[in-house]
Amino acid sequence: MGTEMIKRKLPQLLIAVLVLANPALAQDAGLVSFASGDVSAERQPAVALAKGDVVRSSDAVITGAASRAQLAMSDGARIAIRPDSRIVIDEYVYAAATSGTAAVSSSDDSSVISLVKGGFRSITGAIGKENPQNYEVRTAVGVLGIRGTNFAVLLCGNCNSAPGVPPGTVVPQGLYIMVDEGRIVFRNEVDSIEVAAGEFAFIPFDSRQPTRLETAPPVFIDDSDFRFEADTESLSGFDSKLGLRREADASAPPPTSTAPGSSTQDDGSNTSVPAQSILGTDEAGNPVDLTPGSAPDPSNRSVTYSTAPLGGAAPIFSGTLDNDPSQYQLDNNGNLVRFTNVYPTPTSPDTASFDIGSATLVESGSDSMTVMRWGRWAGGTADIVLSDGSAADQDLVRQSALGHRAAWSTSVAMPITGVANYSLIGSTSPTDNLGNVGVLGNATFRADFTRMLVNSTLLIDINGASWSASGNGNIGAAAQLPAHLFQGNYGNVAINRTAGGNGVFSGFFAQPGPVSDPSFPGAAGLTYSLQDMTGSTSVSGAAVFGNP
Repeated sequence: MGTEMIKRKLPQLLIAVLVLANPALAQDAGLVSFASGDVSAERQPAVALAKGDVVRSSDAVITGAASRAQLAMSDGARIAIRPDSRIVIDEYVYAAATSGTAAVSSSDDSSVISLVKGGFRSITGAIGKENPQNYEVRTAVGVLGIRGTNFAVLLCGNCNSAPGVPPGTVVPQGLYIMVDEGRIVFRNEVDSIEVAAGEFAFIPFDSRQPTRLETAPPVFIDDSDFRFEADTESLSGFDSKLGLRREADASAPPPTSTAPGSSTQDDGSNTSVPAQSILGTDEAGNPVDLTPGSAPDPSNRSVTYSTAPLGGAAPIFSGTLDNDPSQYQLDNNGNLVRFTNVYPTPTSPDTASFDIGSATLVESGSDSMTVMRWGRWAGGTADIVLSDGSAADQDLVRQSALGHRAAWSTSVAMPITGVANYSLIGSTSPTDNLGNVGVLGNATFRADFTRMLVNSTLLIDINGASWSASGNGNIGAAAQLPAHLFQGNYGNVAINRTAGGNGVFSGFFAQPGPVSDPSFPGAAGLTYSLQDMTGSTSVSGAAVFGNP
């Protein structure tokens, strides 16, 4: 897998992002009544959101990991968005908001929201109560209509570690619906179901068959992320329509975790360190003792990224490269705003410096256990400088650059035997080169260190189509790469269950695993890129795995 493989991987790791309507034509839809952590609106240009900021029709509102937001809509509706979520205000028309009349909905008013990732709780306002036929919530598996209600929805692509889920519990992946008041009507191409107050429903990604649940699913046992706690008394414009009471701010400081770029140390209290040394190899192929000890130098980073077609080479691409401290830059929150990586050209790969430029970081996430971080650049223009000093800047208005990185040194010691199955712990939303944003319904990752092979599978819903992919790759020397990097191909790609297409992926392993199984790297991060049979549509994204 030499230069030719790299050329096929490089072009696709910058990916398309939601095409937003002209902001000048977008109606103000409401205000941010509460924001905690990383909350942003993906528009042109993308902006960070804080309490009191306006949200508009066409906005994609995004919350990062351990972040929450609440919206006070102009018709009196309230929306509480849980962490690691993305909702899009596809359509919002409410005449009373601009006419100054009372909060009464006309037949022309409408509210259409898409849940792309994560979940939210909503108490409907005038539009939902008086014109329920004009209110919709769209998801990857179907559409919700309402009958004047208080409800919650959660799109689970990775809910095994969600609040309230007992350790070790496997949560089926799909859409969960909970109704407190009123009724929800869900429909898709398979069937429809009505969910009344006190009832729950589930729609899986694979069969898409709506099913009523007899008991509350574990993902809704702890609904603290859905609780309304905003102070709206100081928000001008919509106060008289909202009537929200102020509750105690339960936004506790985030749990203490290892900061990006820092190191951890074993205080000697760990009793599960194996008595027998565990041997592996480093990047140069030298024997290394993997028995837990002090952490490696955290100054270097492994970076993998993906984009839509870039640089005039092949339409799908995935690129991974190690960065020393001079090659990358972090912002005050530890997010990646500059890095160095492979750049595709029609002749041979180049190396370029990527800077966030006028774009905005969205969907940033991190995992304190594996010390992995991920995110996506959207809107504006990314500054790209090639090795010869020439500029190859990339407009990210119709696409977005994404990547994730390990926060540890690249000198990751690799095992030479054993098989590990990893669990999905984080991801960015998949996007395509047509400007659509989708949802990663499921992903698996398996590493066979004895044979130096990896296996990756994906299930993606985007733009009304279901993509599935599976493929294999090689680790380290088998792929002519450093020992902790890997790359591969998706040899089996299907769209709406019809085979046709191909794809590539690349990534890296990071850090020896937790003390429960220190013989394996504790995490793996990859970026992927798929295309259909004609090559006209490509889909890219990033996924992070842990818990081998």
